[in-house]
Amino acid sequence: MNTEYKEHEIKVLDVDIEQLVKKLEKIGAKKVYDDERTIIALDTPERMFLNKHDKLIRVTDEGSIKVTMHVNQSKPEIKEGIKFKTSRLKETMDFFHQLGLDPISKVKAKRISYELGKIDFDIDKFPAIPAFLEIDIEFIKEEGYELEQLLKELGLENNKVVVMGTEDIHNLYGKDYFDEYKM
Repeated sequence: MNTEYKEHEIKVLDVDIEQLVKKLEKIGAKKVYDDERTIIALDTPERMFLNKHDKLIRVTDEGSIKVTMHVNQSKPEIKEGIKFKTSRLKETMDFFHQLGLDPISKVKAKRISYELGKIDFDIDKFPAIPAFLEIDIEFIKEEGYELEQLLKELGLENNKVVVMGTEDIHNLYGKDYFDEYKM
């Protein structure tokens, strides 16, 4: 695959949402999203895509419908995401059903998103684990920041920083994402 699909993000665990929002606004970040999203993972009943091909297909309803295929799902350091938007959830789900892919999990999770220039910040709160911050670090230097400096400005210099997917973060807290939100 090519580099345009490469993930460039880190996750900062155990964040205090209220404090983080204040700090993001203090450094000039602009809120661009604040709502609950519905995230549906799709696979065959045997979990062929995830277990045999290391791919995860997600349909996220966040006002518009976003479809994502994560390639190399279990390897966050090389994971890639191919994304596109569609306008109709039912037709999207019917399309995947005809391919033999049906929901294996469904969760409603709160997301608050900010932008600071080209840096994206997403605060995610899933029901089963503490809130975490996802930072797209692709343009961090271009925007004049070093990661350590940015984390300090946000009061997160002592938080654990990881490069892993949401499912792996759940595992850190002793939760199996797909069991927790099983359909």
